[in-house]
Amino acid sequence: MGLIDLIKEKLGFDDEEDDDELDFGIGVYDDEDDEDEDAEHLTDRLKHMPVRRADINILDYRERELFVRDRCEQMKAAADDMAGQRQEYERITQQLADIDEVCSLSLTRFSELKRLAKRIEKIQEDEKKYERPLSKITESQYRDMERREKEIPDVIKKMQAEENHQMSIKRDLNLLEGEKGALAFQRREEKRRASNAKALAFICTLVSVMAVALLFILHTTLKFDVRMGYYIVLAFFCMSLTGVCVSFKNAQDSQVSTEKKINRAITLQNSVKIKYVNATNLIDFYYTKYNVNNSYELSYMWEKYLEEKAARNHSEEVAAKMENARRELMKELNNYRLNDASIFVYRTELLTDDEVMQSVRRKMIIQRKKLKQGMDLNNYSMDMCREQIEAIVHEYPRFAGEIMAIVRQYESLDKTEET
Repeated sequence: MGLIDLIKEKLGFDDEEDDDELDFGIGVYDDEDDEDEDAEHLTDRLKHMPVRRADINILDYRERELFVRDRCEQMKAAADDMAGQRQEYERITQQLADIDEVCSLSLTRFSELKRLAKRIEKIQEDEKKYERPLSKITESQYRDMERREKEIPDVIKKMQAEENHQMSIKRDLNLLEGEKGALAFQRREEKRRASNAKALAFICTLVSVMAVALLFILHTTLKFDVRMGYYIVLAFFCMSLTGVCVSFKNAQDSQVSTEKKINRAITLQNSVKIKYVNATNLIDFYYTKYNVNNSYELSYMWEKYLEEKAARNHSEEVAAKMENARRELMKELNNYRLNDASIFVYRTELLTDDEVMQSVRRKMIIQRKKLKQGMDLNNYSMDMCREQIEAIVHEYPRFAGEIMAIVRQYESLDKTEET
């Protein structure tokens, strides 16, 4: 038998009570790692044991005080450690009692608990399968959309109508601009035609005068009969002058008509520009108010808001269903003698999977056994330190007052910490 086994036997670690052997068909130690951990823990505690009494000089005040204080410190540390272990031990014991209580229920009652637990798991599985859309709007944009939820659909329609109206006005402006350009070109052409008519009238007059002069020279010098020539020149002059005058008159009339059309186009263009400015100002007002660049952006944000709202409503519905399902399970569990029913509410696999129930129970048994061993070791350490201090007091009564004063210091510290 090794040293560790001998010490454990002396401490009574192998004398576990019958109630720790909870029958699940599985041994408490299924592998050798747990025993190795206990051995390492115990060895570590023994390595850090204070100096033995035989190694100090009791008659020396400094060594005696350090020894007593060291034993008091060890007892205080063991007591603090044991308080936490005891609390955890009681918690695990209560949980094991709850598991035993549930396992002892009739098949009908346990089936009802299992049904309620599966309902919770079904909600969790559905939530895992739900594909939440990726949120593409910020929280501030979501809150703004939520605040204006009633007006946004109508605003989108109005913005789209105003944008279409603005584009229509802009097209009209472009058409008017094109028409004004065409009329200006026509006016220039009519001016050029009038100018050409004047030039042609001058040319015709000049040609006629030159022809008359030539005929006159022929008549006076050569004695030709030029009367027919005069008739021809006169006829030419009259016909050409008539044609030129008609052309000039038409050009003048067309120029006046074109000027009127241009003035009307300019007036109409100015009126349309006013409409365009008003439409643009209204659209800019919408853009500024809803912090967007166009109606398509607002429509996109509205769609993403609806998606995000649906996702959040789904989460709220799932949370409400989960809360209701857990409340019903808790209500059913409260019908039985349980210390803490919440472990079954938030770990439903304990009710729906027997293997999980057995595994958790086995781990709790092992954990409780280790806690008991730790408390026994702390008790042993406290008893050993107390016996050593009492032995010094009995052996050296003259130091009793001094030693008890040191001990009372640590007792007062403990009381102060408790308050």
